Amino acid sequence: MRASRMMTLLLHLQVRGLASGRELATLLEVSERTVQRDVEALASVGVPVRSVRGPAGGYRLDGGYRTRLTGVGLDEAGALAFLGLAGPAQQLGLGELLEGARIKVWAGLTGEARDRARQTAARFHLDPLRWYGTPEPVPCLTQLAEVVWRDRRARIRYVRGTRETLREIDPLGLVLAAGDWYLVALRDGERRTYRVSRVAAVEPLDTPVRRPADFDLARTWAESRRELEREGTAVEVTVRVAPETLPRLRRLLPVHGQASVPVTASGPLTAAGEVEVTVPFESESWACWALLGLGGAVEVVGPPQVRRYVADEVRRAAARYQPGD
Repeated sequence: MRASRMMTLLLHLQVRGLASGRELATLLEVSERTVQRDVEALASVGVPVRSVRGPAGGYRLDGGYRTRLTGVGLDEAGALAFLGLAGPAQQLGLGELLEGARIKVWAGLTGEARDRARQTAARFHLDPLRWYGTPEPVPCLTQLAEVVWRDRRARIRYVRGTRETLREIDPLGLVLAAGDWYLVALRDGERRTYRVSRVAAVEPLDTPVRRPADFDLARTWAESRRELEREGTAVEVTVRVAPETLPRLRRLLPVHGQASVPVTASGPLTAAGEVEVTVPFESESWACWALLGLGGAVEVVGPPQVRRYVADEVRRAAARYQPGD
């Protein structure tokens, strides 16, 4: 454990050039006194690590010293796919491996390559989570990642609403989409997609997965997503809305509807310049509450049951605010 920690310290100094004791202690999750002892141990075996005094001091390597201990291990290599995605890597239990691999990769860069990598990191950041939402709890994610990695079948307890079922599956891959995790698997030879937040228990089995020879996770997910989107459109609602409200309306729709709201009228319907659009929703209840959130900026035209519900809710809300309140 100490050898791994000292190697991380050494590679970090190689990348940064100068690092304070506090910075190193935070990185290594130890005390500053432990950092000092590790530095002394490195110096005792000939590593030219020096202490720099003063407010901007810390530790650095002298004479352009570079270690050759930059080989990325197998586990770290697997974590490299998540460079720039520290949050998802942490959820999968790969946080420490990813950090170790990242430090080694940076330490192996020199000159212009390191400058380019530093510029890229300063200018681009990937954040796969959606706005204004709390990620769903995924207590079984690391167990699912383990059976996916080991190509082992699993028995899962899957909860949907009040219904709970046991399913024996061939896990094929995990996908993070719009902040939510999904499991792509085979059940009885048919492809299935499971929401990881609904998996209540995972029992690994000794039987190997029957992985199709031509399986491609990205292509399979694209197909599964299209199917989920088709299944998720339970109701289409026609509304009249001002053009400037369309961006707010689009943000309420399922992912497949956000690209463009289909306009069913070619010109304005009113003097205010409203247009009539038909938009998909996952359920009537969600359609009602989502459209109520737009207030007077939208008028529901149909279907009749959605218009009645929204109108009734507006009347109940208005009754709470009497003149003089």
